[in-house]
Amino acid sequence: MIIRIACAALALALTAAPAAARSKTAACSDDGIAKADAAVMKMADGDTRTMAMQEMTSAKSSMSQKDMAGCSMHMSKAVKMTTMKAKKT
Repeated sequence: MIIRIACAALALALTAAPAAARSKTAACSDDGIAKADAAVMKMADGDTRTMAMQEMTSAKSSMSQKDMAGCSMHMSKAVKMTTMKAKKT
């Protein structure tokens, strides 16, 4: 429950804040990636979870290439998907 609330707060912060105001280290840090990964792993199996996992893979790849804007974009998409209803495959 607490993690779900934290993820919702993170999603709200990522979508409500202008891109220039987002903290690069807050969203695209090892801690941020771990929290988003944990939220994705708690999702029900289905297409939405698969897409969220792909976004997290892209976020990690962007982070490793020092592309923080790309990392933030992919993490934001993945976190939004954690609040979506699962689509069964």
